Amino acid sequence: MKYKLVLFDADGTLYDFTRTEREAFEKTLRQFGIHENLSHLHKEYEKINLAIWKEFEKKKIDSIKLRLERFSRFFKQEKLSLDPKVISPIYLKYLSEGTHLLDGAEEIVKYFYGKCKLALATNGLADVQNPRFADSRLIKYFKYIFISEEIGSPKPNKKYFQHIFDKLPYKDSAIIIGDNLSSDIKGGSDFGIDTCWFNPNKRINENGVVPTYEISNLVELKKILG
Repeated sequence: MKYKLVLFDADGTLYDFTRTEREAFEKTLRQFGIHENLSHLHKEYEKINLAIWKEFEKKKIDSIKLRLERFSRFFKQEKLSLDPKVISPIYLKYLSEGTHLLDGAEEIVKYFYGKCKLALATNGLADVQNPRFADSRLIKYFKYIFISEEIGSPKPNKKYFQHIFDKLPYKDSAIIIGDNLSSDIKGGSDFGIDTCWFNPNKRINENGVVPTYEISNLVELKKILG
């Protein structure tokens, strides 16, 4: 193995969070009597949620406020008479039940299991991520799981990565694999470890962050890292 430690981002890299999140959103709104225009409403929510998470990465908002603020903005924009304090816990419960995997995820994790140290490195909410991971087929392959809310700092913050390498002293032989250029790739690069951008949709890299590797299929990792 080329590396002693392989850090996998979770959502968008191993887990199909797009599907999980859409299902949770639609189930939540239906529970409160909203059955029409769900596709439109979800697209608008996605935009607001993405902006909120970017604020979180920059430490402009904490994980507690994030839970409610995204719904406050969304309900105000769409003129929906719903209470974020009521909606958020239900939505998070549905999210915590989503364990859908992306193509090749289990195959690639199983392939590297036993050949190196494996860890999940995720920006997420602990009450969502922990139940999802515990119920996932991948949990048996990961002894180490690093969730930003539990650490107190999100990717790409150096404190997040320092926490990992305080626990796993393999900085000189580590790589992070993730789909997010700003959190996974920039975070890893800034901390001085190799990076692999998982880019299944073959998006154009416009933010100036240069990964060590780029792949569009997880199985490609066998050639790169094996």
